[in-house]
Amino acid sequence: MNMNDRIGIITVLFKSDSVLEDFIDCLNKQTHKNFEVFYVENDVENQFCETYIKQHSKFDYHFVRNSKNVGVAAANNQGIDYFTGQEVDYMLFLNNDIIVDADFLEKSVAFFHKYSFMDALAPKMFYMEPKGKIWYAGGTISYLKGSCRHWGHNKKDKLVGKDIFQVSYSPTCSLMIKKDVLLKSGVRMWENLFVYLDDYNFCKELWEKKVKLYYTPDIHLIHKVSILTGGRQSDFSRYYFARNWSYLIRKHKNIGFFYIPFWMVYNVVKGKKIENKAIMDSFKMA
Repeated sequence: MNMNDRIGIITVLFKSDSVLEDFIDCLNKQTHKNFEVFYVENDVENQFCETYIKQHSKFDYHFVRNSKNVGVAAANNQGIDYFTGQEVDYMLFLNNDIIVDADFLEKSVAFFHKYSFMDALAPKMFYMEPKGKIWYAGGTISYLKGSCRHWGHNKKDKLVGKDIFQVSYSPTCSLMIKKDVLLKSGVRMWENLFVYLDDYNFCKELWEKKVKLYYTPDIHLIHKVSILTGGRQSDFSRYYFARNWSYLIRKHKNIGFFYIPFWMVYNVVKGKKIENKAIMDSFKMA
């Protein structure tokens, strides 16, 4: 019965040439065959990924090339819109800089059948390097941080002894959710965030809508963290993290708002011009 459940997978492409082979290879090997991938290409001039997908994908897929880079959040919303009109039981937000085992989809669907009260599911996530190092083993929305916390991040996994644990946050590099639950909630990604913290805000709104999100340590993936954005310390990443965090703490009336002036002074002392530009730009966001 589980094999009849159809999964709509949403993945956003941007300079994905170096990771696409592993991504498609592991999807080709899935034991659960009833799925479709919605590719959104934001690297508008690059033809490599489209050509590679046509040559190597052995599963149903739909490819869309945007006329400009609309960002991750907007591209994920394109996927939601597409699968709203398709007969799928689940939507799976899945980065293409990941590697999963052949039974990843099969085990995920089995968990939804075993725990019917579950609305959404996130797996354990490991760094590509060093091998066995945890990136995500559950997570929570953090009011004090004005963002989120990864449990087990760079540490030993403490959530053991059970199949599932309820959480309030999961990165959308891998988050499977029941289609009807997502559509009923009305929650979408905030497109003005472009990239980074869009998943935090998405999960925060799902949590507020009483969507029951769970984490399982029994399903895992390998994540090539930030490989497509130049790493966490790249100018690109530093800018969007600072801009979006500054914007969101104001929108959500978070206590972190009072920290901004001190942070800006610190940035001046340390010569961190990117962060201060991002903070100022956050006040211009719609």
